Amino acid sequence: MFDVGTVTLWLQENPDWIAVGLFAAAFVESFALIGVVIPGVVLVGVISGLAASTDLTILEVVLIAYIASFLADSSSFLIGRSISKKIDHIWPFNSHPSWLKQGRSFFMKYGTLGLFFGKFIGPIRPLMPITAGSLEMNTKKFIFIDLFSSFLWALLYTVPGYLGGKTLLAVLEGEISNSFVISSIALLIAVILIFIIVKTRKVRNND
Repeated sequence: MFDVGTVTLWLQENPDWIAVGLFAAAFVESFALIGVVIPGVVLVGVISGLAASTDLTILEVVLIAYIASFLADSSSFLIGRSISKKIDHIWPFNSHPSWLKQGRSFFMKYGTLGLFFGKFIGPIRPLMPITAGSLEMNTKKFIFIDLFSSFLWALLYTVPGYLGGKTLLAVLEGEISNSFVISSIALLIAVILIFIIVKTRKVRNND
């Protein structure tokens, strides 16, 4: 069983591998044949936090996750195009046919917008590129959309962790008061809750 704690502990003891670990986690999270089995989004956030204690800048952290995610999506898309006629009979989709069905239904319902927004919906994120490929979506259009969605995804899942790590380091060094940290966390939670509520209402209205 994949253990986030074990990977995190190893990276703490081997900080020189944090950049490689971040790239691998972002790639795994986005790649179709792995991401549907091993969710890496939590690991991306955790490693981004660990990166705050290294010489990596926030720009470098975002860029690493961005490149890894884009490469994973592009690879998944190309795989989908090359095996479009037999994808239903290939592992893991032959064992879990509902995964492809879910991806196809979402893509057929929302089209290119579904490809963009699907990047930010955990259960179908690794399914969208391979689904788009298997449905023979235009390659240039896919790349154009994924260049933007992968960048926003990288920002969303690395920046909070990195800033959180920097804040924790500052608190431990006595540069920031605990009350400021608590207030910041409360504000962040409130923003996230509002986002979830709004998103849930939109989904209900669409249904």
